[in-house]
Amino acid sequence: MAHRLLTSTSLLPRTQQTLAARIKATVPVQYANYVTASAVVSAAVKAKKGAAPTRAKGHSNSFRKKGVVDDDSNEGATGAGRLNEKYYKAAIPVKVEEFLPSTATKDNIGKVLGIPSVVTPALSQTAFPTFLNEQFALVKSAALVVRESTVDLLERVDKAMKTPSAQSRIVLTGESGSGKSAVLLQAVSHCLSAGWVVIYVPKASTWMNSSFAYNKVPGSTSFVQPLLASNVAGQIHGANKSTLNGIVVSENAMIGHQEVAKGTTLSALLEIAVKNQFAAQDVMELFLKELGAQKGVPTLIAVDEINTFFRPTEYLNQDAKALNPEHLKLPNLFLRYISGKNSLSHGAIVTATSETHWPRKSETLDVSLGVKVVSPYKKLSQTILPWTQGFTRFEVPNYTRPEAKGVFNYYKKGNIIYDAPSEALFLNKFITSGGNPRKFFTACAKEI
Repeated sequence: MAHRLLTSTSLLPRTQQTLAARIKATVPVQYANYVTASAVVSAAVKAKKGAAPTRAKGHSNSFRKKGVVDDDSNEGATGAGRLNEKYYKAAIPVKVEEFLPSTATKDNIGKVLGIPSVVTPALSQTAFPTFLNEQFALVKSAALVVRESTVDLLERVDKAMKTPSAQSRIVLTGESGSGKSAVLLQAVSHCLSAGWVVIYVPKASTWMNSSFAYNKVPGSTSFVQPLLASNVAGQIHGANKSTLNGIVVSENAMIGHQEVAKGTTLSALLEIAVKNQFAAQDVMELFLKELGAQKGVPTLIAVDEINTFFRPTEYLNQDAKALNPEHLKLPNLFLRYISGKNSLSHGAIVTATSETHWPRKSETLDVSLGVKVVSPYKKLSQTILPWTQGFTRFEVPNYTRPEAKGVFNYYKKGNIIYDAPSEALFLNKFITSGGNPRKFFTACAKEI
């Protein structure tokens, strides 16, 4: 059967589209970015006012006393009305210190620090994980609490500065919402501040969910994802351009029919992939080879939702069977470094599992990490299992009380806690959420 090139965006029946996609399709453009409950209330109030029948002069509403002003006539900052101000008051941007190698220390555990201004442009090249993006949008600031887990992980990463990456392959584990993505993002920010080359993949599931076009490589069982490879090259280039300008190709090389001369900067090399997506895969192969060989600058490869690298993808082969990640050339390239088959001369591989979406979980990885125990009679994938060996498991627990208290005070300053903040309210939120960061945020911000 002839294989057909997929479009970059898969078309799904309406019943299979996400709720967000359906809302976006039905909401006017001016509301597409963010629709709050207050906006809906405000729209309903205005519509009600506009539809009210006109009354003859001298006639009053029999249900109202003369001289009494409607409560909803004096709208708050959010447009939700005075009665709703308690629940829809505007957040206040909070000024905090920056998260730097000098401030990410044990002395600052429990303190909320902001992503440094010098790092923000680099991180803007990729999207934040969904939950963190929601939190940053509400509080109007990209800031995270320094945790014991943060300090411990950064100490391990710093030690990897002068050792091969194959010796420092760390997987962050923990229950859903424990803050794995946040701790991973702090490691990314830390390494960018310290001058490392950082390759950050915040949503690995998008590499595997059949949302990018792919082509079969003639005479092999491999497939390329040209647009994805080009996008990733562009993100790496945008986040590390100044650093990559100081690293050059060590020998002449060919990318398709184009020669890359010895001495070409890695920044210029990535620009080839940005301009020509069909050369992007070859560029990425050469880029990681040269980056791994040089010894001047350490490298961090950080991948969130790492589970998706160790389970069948949503891409299909010619026989309509799901492809494993190793059959997709870009994921395969990263898998070789993640698994330790290839190694950077010095640096670290830090990844995080995702427990939010069960279809993305990998039982094979969970068993290898010791997260899950299965019956010895159950057969695990023998093609995926070899890729999961030799990882160092790093457990990210829920908040300690000092960590949660620091976050609570930050939320209080940001004006997103509806009730009057108090020690009793803090204990209520901390205990009912079990210290789980995601549940704690929901309890504070949404009064649940």
